[in-house]
Amino acid sequence: MGAGASIRQFFVARHKTKLAGQRAPWGYAIAGVLMILGVIVALAPAPKPAVAAAPVPTFAQVQAVLQQRCVLCHNAQVQNKGIELDRPELIRKNAMAMHQQAVVLKAMPMNNATQITDAERALLGRWFQALNHP
Repeated sequence: MGAGASIRQFFVARHKTKLAGQRAPWGYAIAGVLMILGVIVALAPAPKPAVAAAPVPTFAQVQAVLQQRCVLCHNAQVQNKGIELDRPELIRKNAMAMHQQAVVLKAMPMNNATQITDAERALLGRWFQALNHP
């Protein structure tokens, strides 16, 4: 608020000094701008410490999670929503849908019936990211 008031005071005083033929009082404007910069610096978020990137999971790790948590409802006999995750080529084909439902939305497994953990969801997410951004 003080910065805004100072800048406004500059404009009011500038108008008066312009009419009187005097020099504009730039001190008010500079003070206001410095206050705004001070607030920006004070409120800037602290830099995050560097975190070692987690390794890209192997396909075998992904397949093990899917076998334990997803294949019960997404196999050759039962293909809920037309998604089958029991063969490697089908896992790759359905990677986008699997990522969206299990990692982003956390909607699958339905009601978390197979108790998939956040670590397993993160593993699937890292694999999907590596698959699409090598």
